[in-house]
Amino acid sequence: MTGLIIVEPLAISAIAADRGTGADNLLLADPGDAWVDGAGAGPATLEVDLGAVRTIDTLFLGYCLPLPAAATWTIRGGTASATEQVLQAESQMRVVDSATRTPDRSHALWHGASAVVRYLSIEVEQAAGFDPLSIGALVVGQAFAPTLGREWGSGRGVVDTGSTTANRSGGFTIEQGVRKGTYSWPFGDLTSAEADALYEIQLEVGDTNPILVVEDPDRTVGQLHRIHYARFKSLKEYKRRNPAQTRWEFEIEQWGAR
Repeated sequence: MTGLIIVEPLAISAIAADRGTGADNLLLADPGDAWVDGAGAGPATLEVDLGAVRTIDTLFLGYCLPLPAAATWTIRGGTASATEQVLQAESQMRVVDSATRTPDRSHALWHGASAVVRYLSIEVEQAAGFDPLSIGALVVGQAFAPTLGREWGSGRGVVDTGSTTANRSGGFTIEQGVRKGTYSWPFGDLTSAEADALYEIQLEVGDTNPILVVEDPDRTVGQLHRIHYARFKSLKEYKRRNPAQTRWEFEIEQWGAR
């Protein structure tokens, strides 16, 4: 089992797709603004320019709909062109579902060995017989993972953006929203370098910009619910005491998309 990772999204200088519409939407934080493929089958390619040579080990495509089990993806990258190395050979795109549900909307996640790149090529291929694929979020970055990982006390919650009003009849008037997850966890004793790195992430994203938090990136049952494209819900202070008492608590709320 791999520990929790936090990925601050790198800035993307430019993005283009060889077909479909809305590739520039993947530069936006809101997953409701999506790239939509122009065909229901066959490979489509997203070309990404990070604007400078960067070190990465994680790439996330979020809020993909529909994402059948047969869909595949391949990731290539390099410093002069995206054809220099294969970061991930063709493999199943969809992350692993829970034991009981297989929703239409899902994610794709690559987390592997560090690579030095500026240009990325992401080829996605959906099986025939489905509506054209849409993708609502793209995150590229290098994961932060503290040496000691999480402490006991992590937990998930649910936010429902809808509302209910009680009627005199005893029933309810319901205004539908979306259901989305929350997650909180504490880190224990952090090294000075780890505390500085987390502080720098908070300074960069605050509580308004997106962050990617993955409880465990391993491809095991329930992976879908361990992936959180989110924002920090509150920014708490880090207070160093003795190793047994030092804790830094974090709380995030997922971005919802209909």
